[in-house]
Amino acid sequence: MNESAEPRWGKLASLLVLGGVGLLLLYFRLNPAHYPFPRCPVHWLTGLHCPGCGTQRALHALLHGRVGQAVHYNLLAVGYAPVVVVGAFEEAWLRGGASARRTSFLYSVWFGWLTVGGVVLFTILRNLPTSVGYWLAP
Repeated sequence: MNESAEPRWGKLASLLVLGGVGLLLLYFRLNPAHYPFPRCPVHWLTGLHCPGCGTQRALHALLHGRVGQAVHYNLLAVGYAPVVVVGAFEEAWLRGGASARRTSFLYSVWFGWLTVGGVVLFTILRNLPTSVGYWLAP
């Protein structure tokens, strides 16, 4: 990597971190159920729940320590929240030059396919007209 590209990536990473912290503060302060946050276009157009439906409300509940309520809104988002946190810390660690990215399970093929399969299965199950579907729907 050349010398001029590294400072640009550092600035981009800083902006992403600041943006992420800003969004977390926004979701901590404002409840998406009561404020005009963006609505899901998939649900609006089709009436089906996409894998992300309920994630804004789940994030708000998680930030306030209400894990049960967050699970009700979006089980997938709650289940993958630790993966996102681990990924963020690992990326910061890798930016420091600690180890190769290939050693992380987050970049493995099996984890990618497991994630894709889990998201597809979750989407199908939450849209079924059964008790499981009603339980997984936001």
